[in-house]
Amino acid sequence: MEQNAGNWDYEDASYANALSLNICTSATKGLEEIIKPNFGSCGTLKMLVSSLNDIKITKDGFILLKEMQIQNPVASLIAKSVCIQHYKMGDGATSIIIVIGNLFSQIEKYIERGIHPQILQQGIDVAKRKLEKWLPSQIIKLKLKRNNLILLAKSILSTKLRKKFVFKMATILSDALLTIYREKEEIDTEIIEIMPMDNQTEMESRFIKGIVLDHGSRHMKMPTILNNVFILLCNISLEYEKSEFDSEFVFNSENQQEKMFIKEREYIDRKVKKIIQLKRFVCKNEKRGFLVINQKGIDASALDLFSREKILAVRRAKRKNMERISLMCSATPVNSVEDIKPEVLGYAGLVYEQSIDEEKYTFIENVSNPFSGTILVKGKNLLLKQQIKSTIKNTLTALKNFIKDKCALIGGGKVEISAYKCLIKYSETIRGRKKFGIIALAKGIIGIPKTLSENSGEDPYEYFAKINQISKNNLHLNTKYTKILDCFSTKRKIYDIACTTVSSIMLIDEILLGKGLN
Repeated sequence: MEQNAGNWDYEDASYANALSLNICTSATKGLEEIIKPNFGSCGTLKMLVSSLNDIKITKDGFILLKEMQIQNPVASLIAKSVCIQHYKMGDGATSIIIVIGNLFSQIEKYIERGIHPQILQQGIDVAKRKLEKWLPSQIIKLKLKRNNLILLAKSILSTKLRKKFVFKMATILSDALLTIYREKEEIDTEIIEIMPMDNQTEMESRFIKGIVLDHGSRHMKMPTILNNVFILLCNISLEYEKSEFDSEFVFNSENQQEKMFIKEREYIDRKVKKIIQLKRFVCKNEKRGFLVINQKGIDASALDLFSREKILAVRRAKRKNMERISLMCSATPVNSVEDIKPEVLGYAGLVYEQSIDEEKYTFIENVSNPFSGTILVKGKNLLLKQQIKSTIKNTLTALKNFIKDKCALIGGGKVEISAYKCLIKYSETIRGRKKFGIIALAKGIIGIPKTLSENSGEDPYEYFAKINQISKNNLHLNTKYTKILDCFSTKRKIYDIACTTVSSIMLIDEILLGKGLN
């Protein structure tokens, strides 16, 4: 009985191992089949529909993994690990899923042939260390020039946006990064503001070395274009304010009430006139303009006084915009009328107001310290603008990594083909069954150029025949992706995450339901 019980436990454990392996393999394959058609410049689009019927159209692997409802625990684990790393890389989410899916397909074949997962995992770790040593030999040293940034940005954007718009957006992002780049300082891409605008075509999107406020003046007679502009930033109330606490005034007559209103008006007008005096002092030349940006409100009477003096006044500005204008225009924000002096004024070469439909925007350009900027994302519908905005954020992160590396790799699958040749050749020097783990990783990596060929309409079997011939005869494959670049740190991270994730999942022998989970 004891022997039978022991056999039963052994068979039960073997069944659990086989079941967990089957779940892991099916999860990775399923995730790959969903993401794979969207890979590359010829990839298709996915439509995501939320529970509230909100629609999002994208081909970005990161957004798909983040927004999809994934129930399989293994697939959810892969998606979360990829998403966490994507925030640092900005690109490569789809590539990781493809490598993991192809790698698990190879692992499944070797396990069916009787090779233990531990041995395969050791082989994958050996191959990973070999890749880490080999990959730096493939880098191309590039100087930090605008043309190099545009070339890399085009390579990234071509997999996410339509072809006609790629060069335009690559130029915009390159100019934006070169504007905020300071040698020996950390690049903060968050200081680049992305502002969506309604327009007929996205081709009118552009980068502004300045700032755009999403509101304008509230008076019809105020000037809409100013040159050589002095800028006053203030946090002063220029309107009648109600008391913070419940209060009550008792008037004996109507005359007392009128006197109270007059005094309140005089109090606000005194503040406005102090600003007007400053404008008259600094703008003796008629070709100079004056802009007031107030964080608090400005009432109609104050706006009328400003308009008579040809002062453009913007009220209720956001604190974030006030801080950015302060740095970019060398202005000092003031909180009281007594602090208003010529020394606190900032400067900008051009300020103008633009109306789009019912919305008003105030543009501040030719600033004295252009350390930041605004990317105007224009489009005719909300879905397109959302797609472009998310793509911009990811691409800026990837370009930031390129500036750190100051080098790149040849893209379009050429590095993967070279890595395949390197690992196959290296596996011939390894004795024992560990070499099968190395071969599995080599065939997993080659899934990237294979997927590119499938999505572009080529026959994958002919493509694999070429690769096998290259591997045997040590030849080079002439690809049409010669002008495509990949970020070195991103590519290195793709291989690292794929190997680490697969090694972790391979050691799962059983999937259990946790306490308190349904």
